[in-house]
Amino acid sequence: MTLQGILLLDLFGLVLIVLIINMVRTRKLHPGYAVIWLLALVGMIVIISIPPLLFFVTQVVVGAIYPASALTLLAFALVFGMLIFFSMQLSIISARQVEMAQKIALYELAERERKANAAVQEK
Repeated sequence: MTLQGILLLDLFGLVLIVLIINMVRTRKLHPGYAVIWLLALVGMIVIISIPPLLFFVTQVVVGAIYPASALTLLAFALVFGMLIFFSMQLSIISARQVEMAQKIALYELAERERKANAAVQEK
């Protein structure tokens, strides 16, 4: 990879890091998710910035010929992993929502029964 390409990708990574930190600061992104994205970005910046490491990842780890192919595969794996993680989080939130709705319904039923019993006792 050329020096120009490395610098451009490093600059892009730094812009994304600033964006993520700003999103945490303005409470648009949960800090736990920010840590995952920041680790991924720092890892990619390190791999891209050190040519021997990029060569090692390309040839040995991924088995690709071109560094761009290796980086694309790693990025795809990261995005796929994040999709699975977010699907899991949505499933947990959905289950909690159902549980909360059931508790509210039971509370409202108990409140109606209490009012009905109070009305009967007044008569």
